[in-house]
Amino acid sequence: MRIDMINSILTETITKRLAMRWLAACATALGILCAPSEPLGQVTITAKDMFSKEGQYYKVHSNFIGHFSEAAREEVDVSDYIGEAGADQVWDFREGPEDEMIQFDYVKPSAIDTDVEFDEATIAERATFDSSGKQKSMFLNVSAARGRDVYGFHDASIDEEDPAIPFSARLNDFPAVIKFGDSWVVNTTFEFVTRQSMFGVGDIEAPTKLVYQSEMVVDGHGIVILPELGFHDCLRINELVQYDTFIKIPGLVEDWQKASTDFIRNYYWLSKDMGIVAQISSVQDTVPIPDDFSTASALWRQFENNHGESNETAQPVEGLEISLDTKGNRVLLSWKKAENTLEYLVQFSDSLASNSWRDLKTTSGNFALDAISSKNARFYRIVSLE
Repeated sequence: MRIDMINSILTETITKRLAMRWLAACATALGILCAPSEPLGQVTITAKDMFSKEGQYYKVHSNFIGHFSEAAREEVDVSDYIGEAGADQVWDFREGPEDEMIQFDYVKPSAIDTDVEFDEATIAERATFDSSGKQKSMFLNVSAARGRDVYGFHDASIDEEDPAIPFSARLNDFPAVIKFGDSWVVNTTFEFVTRQSMFGVGDIEAPTKLVYQSEMVVDGHGIVILPELGFHDCLRINELVQYDTFIKIPGLVEDWQKASTDFIRNYYWLSKDMGIVAQISSVQDTVPIPDDFSTASALWRQFENNHGESNETAQPVEGLEISLDTKGNRVLLSWKKAENTLEYLVQFSDSLASNSWRDLKTTSGNFALDAISSKNARFYRIVSLE
């Protein structure tokens, strides 16, 4: 590559979600190759698809969970809901239990009455259970860079006297970009006090520590059908959660002693601009739950929300700079980060022919390195991806 050719390198930025007729018009008029659209039926979930702004809400139908009641929870048969992993699946949630309605409101963290400061949280998710009017909350920060981080929760059903429970480390349960085939592991710990009566001892307050580990994999994509909301492209996430519980008994056991190991498997269905549209949680067990469990402790189906379509479009890349190393066999590309952009697709062409563009890499950063083996001209472009 000659140095005088570097200054003529072509840089184009095309957002991934432009209307198809606009893409076709650009391709015809300008002779450019537009960013590849997502395969039919697949969807990419990003941070802006999750609920994160004050005033947003969604509602779900649910079986009776019994978090705030002495009444036993009502387990539900989910053999007709979980379906199969893989591509082009259909999951139908139009019918199902309606024993409980839960509304999730997104409010300022200060709206939750707690004496614990969740300083890094920018929004709180407050769940209100229609059967009792009682509430529980999670403290969140949703950002384009990391996705959804959870810092702790407020739940009187776990500890009525001290219901605010911070995590030892933030929990990144839903990353910034989620695609079919992705997988990730998250973990944290939190502590609370277990209050109960023990035979021969009386009432005790036992410090309790829970070590939480979650393995998540996006194992399916297709269509989800919802009550009142129609059908939508979606991803299915399969999560196996392991809880290791440790306790201390003042005056008897002063060091942490492992009390139990328990497992729960969750399925989540996520759609664009709607976040979690359905969720199934298995019954807790002391061994890992199989993928095809048939009895669940919870089945949630979204039927109303006010999220609305996101208008935060990925912006064009500016300030592309190209540097050639002293040996002339590597090129460093760097550019300014663009607004509302989560990833960049770096492409190159040796001829500028419309069918000659090839992918170099996809990156969330703002630089890329290319190894070159000839002195022929090479052209680059950076595509902003939402």
